[in-house]
Amino acid sequence: MARIEFLRAGPLATVQDLGRYGYQQFGVPTAGAADRYRFQLGNLLLGNAGNAAALEYWVLGPDFQVVEGPVQVALMGSDAIWTQANGTRLSVPGWRSLTLHSGDRLTVGMTTDGAVGYICFAGGIDVPEVMGSRSTYVRGKFGGFEGRPVRDKDVLLIGEMHETPQPDRAWASAPLEPSTGTPLRVVLGPQADFFDDDGIERFFSQTFKVSPQSDRMGKRLVGDPLTFAKGRTADIVSDAMAHGSIQVPGSGEPIVMLCDRATVGGYAKIGTVISADLPRFARLKPGSEVSFQRVSVGDAEAALRLLESNMTAWVSVAAPVG
Repeated sequence: MARIEFLRAGPLATVQDLGRYGYQQFGVPTAGAADRYRFQLGNLLLGNAGNAAALEYWVLGPDFQVVEGPVQVALMGSDAIWTQANGTRLSVPGWRSLTLHSGDRLTVGMTTDGAVGYICFAGGIDVPEVMGSRSTYVRGKFGGFEGRPVRDKDVLLIGEMHETPQPDRAWASAPLEPSTGTPLRVVLGPQADFFDDDGIERFFSQTFKVSPQSDRMGKRLVGDPLTFAKGRTADIVSDAMAHGSIQVPGSGEPIVMLCDRATVGGYAKIGTVISADLPRFARLKPGSEVSFQRVSVGDAEAALRLLESNMTAWVSVAAPVG
């Protein structure tokens, strides 16, 4: 079985798939890829099932060597240096797949478009499933590789490649989902009645900044505080938390919940970022600006269908490289 060894793991590199579902009633978060669009796009480029476990990293990619190959990878988010076993060094742009052999080394650089990147592997990363998923939930210390981010000198096993491997392919430019650069779309509720008209108007009319106090659990937004309706406060009886839920604590500054969110929360939720826009939101770096647009549930469903069809279209235009 193919294996890779980390020479430099990077600050937060974890094994992720699409998440752990069916256990939130027991307090188990879904975890999973923060940017599902690029995660799935990389797997599709390799001919994997869309849920094959990949390596997610933030800001700075890992540096690893192939102990036993071959290993085909898809670079989603960073450029890299490919040092072949014979000492040849090649600069490799992101947004492509390449086949590494025993002794080859791949040094992945800073993310070039947003905060999060992925290295997908043909056959996926081979770690045990925990509650039906290979995703790492770091706070709970389970899933992925020993329930933690990978470290220097860790060795990961890679699943078997296809009997007929996919050719290495590349895009001419970074694949982007629809609506990049436009406001993030939000479905209002479930506690919209906890906010007065001015608070709701302020949420949709202003531009927020992403706070440094952000991680895989959620991103805090800095802006003019939202105001609550007369007789209402931020506190509610704790209820279910969805991916993309926008909690507003007493400070009036929203928090958008992501893949490592708690399963319930006790702050009023003004709305939910739609699924199609969550990948774009997840990759925003601290200091990035973001605004919101109100849409209907029907609009949200149509946007997700468009995003999924867009992935298939992008894979089809990836050109073979040799």
